[in-house]
Amino acid sequence: MSQSKPILYYDDRSPPVRSCLMLIKLLDIDVELRFVDLFKGQQFQKDFLALNPQHSVPTLVHGDLVLTDSHVILIHLAEKFDEDGSLWPKEYVQRMKVLNLLLFECSFLFRRDSDFMSAIVRQGFVHVDVAHHERKLTEAYGIMERYLEKSNYMAGEQVRELRGGAVQSSLEFHLLLLRFQLTLADLSLVTTLSTVNLMFPLTRFPRLQRWFTAMQQLDAYEGNCTGLEKLRQTMEAIGNFQFPSFSPSVDLSEP
Repeated sequence: MSQSKPILYYDDRSPPVRSCLMLIKLLDIDVELRFVDLFKGQQFQKDFLALNPQHSVPTLVHGDLVLTDSHVILIHLAEKFDEDGSLWPKEYVQRMKVLNLLLFECSFLFRRDSDFMSAIVRQGFVHVDVAHHERKLTEAYGIMERYLEKSNYMAGEQVRELRGGAVQSSLEFHLLLLRFQLTLADLSLVTTLSTVNLMFPLTRFPRLQRWFTAMQQLDAYEGNCTGLEKLRQTMEAIGNFQFPSFSPSVDLSEP
């Protein structure tokens, strides 16, 4: 495969796109970005359909390779550019744990988020059964809370001891854990979770809340912020409503 610069077709209002943008920032990958406005139907233009008949973003072109699923794009970029090999683990069991959660994100969490957002677009917010979608999405929250029972990160191993000197603060502790346990599963899940969190708060899920807050401390989280705010504004305009405002305080100390 040619080693030419990867090209990412994107609309950063999409959570799967934002997971790719976070990884690109985290690994400092030199990528050409080409915007495709989903809300103006640019994904249906002839040239883009020739590239990706699924008319979806993200779409990555890297040499002769064309990838049209965010999870595969994450895996590809990690295999090519993650020198440490920790984001997509080399060890088989850990790699399968990450893959399991990538599939949970696309088949469960993202599907339910997409159903909710699509209902707002199609029906207008006033006609959406918000309670129904809240039940479906908070069920996903509960599952993620369970994934965090034995680890600080979605597919990470439990860290029993940190070597190399004292940790000065709880925030420093969590950032240090990120260095050792962050995987593609966290990057994929956090962008969709942040979208759901626009409407449904995490206050009943303390582990999930701590994980989300720790993820927001990453420099790479900047890759999620702009698109998330653009999505908020777009959905409020289309659905003729406003998402609730809440800023819960979170204790990052160990439970």
